[in-house]
Amino acid sequence: MKNVNWGIIGLGNIASTVADAFQSLQNCKLKAIGSKSEEKISHFKSKYAIEDEYCFNNYKDLINCPEIDVIYIALPNNLHHEWIVECINANKNILVEKPALMNVNQVLDIKKKINENNVYFSEAFMFKFCPHIKAVTDEIKRGSIGELLNMSSDFSIKTYKSFKIFGFSFRKPDFQDRKYNQALGGGSILDLGCYPVSFSTLVASLKKQISLDKLKLTNVKKNICESNVEISASCRIEFGNDFFSDVSCSFENNSNQKTTIFGTHGKIILENTWKPNKTYKINLENNNEKKVIELDILDNIYSYQIKEISNQIMQNKKKPENPALCIDNILLNTSILTNWIDYKL
Repeated sequence: MKNVNWGIIGLGNIASTVADAFQSLQNCKLKAIGSKSEEKISHFKSKYAIEDEYCFNNYKDLINCPEIDVIYIALPNNLHHEWIVECINANKNILVEKPALMNVNQVLDIKKKINENNVYFSEAFMFKFCPHIKAVTDEIKRGSIGELLNMSSDFSIKTYKSFKIFGFSFRKPDFQDRKYNQALGGGSILDLGCYPVSFSTLVASLKKQISLDKLKLTNVKKNICESNVEISASCRIEFGNDFFSDVSCSFENNSNQKTTIFGTHGKIILENTWKPNKTYKINLENNNEKKVIELDILDNIYSYQIKEISNQIMQNKKKPENPALCIDNILLNTSILTNWIDYKL
């Protein structure tokens, strides 16, 4: 295989950002698009020069297109399981937008199906492919901050909608937005909390292998809105290996994407953890020094993910390799997320 042909089903905002990432890559091509909206198909077709025969208003037709090597599923969360299964049945490689699935039972079902069909399946966490994450894990591995102790990580973005009534402006949740719709897999935990959870499991695994049966959530807090989803939430993940992570997420606070990782001899501080600046700086402090690690980051960070996934598929990998998430990683993260959501206060 010299080139990997991608198809995207679901043409919302994230699909547009991912489609832009193909423009600078050599090993892959966005070849096909699928949407129920003719308007979106027309827009994507024009912007990304998609040929007529590869523009589909039926997802199954795209999935069954023989020229397509991998499907990127960018549909609402509640539709992921259904269309992952369709892709597996068609023996298509799959990258699904986070969160991959809505509960543990869905993950276990997909795990069984991909093992039976030998299909490549991974979850789209673009930040894990970025140079700043590798730089952080390298510093931890070389002992720059000593033995790992704990970390804190947040993802908060104010998503409230502005309204005007009698000339007065105010902000409140937009309950027409899927983020506030429980049936569509809304809520800040699934939408934002999945990022600090995924990073926490990555860092915790650098200390010792994580066992699901030793995980415990404490200090759980949630602010539930009238549509029964979490506007904000926080908890401590105790990994049972002398390491814990305080994670938080919110739709109501101003932007906070900070992560701090503590060791016996110092700490690593990351601002803008999930969407790093083009010129990115990691602050590292230990007993001997304070230093800044500077990195150049691509304008579209999704390019790193698309390039790496394409390389793995070109090499005929049937199981994702780091930094891509395998099904057991997804099971671990989903277990934490669903326990957090279901936790009774």
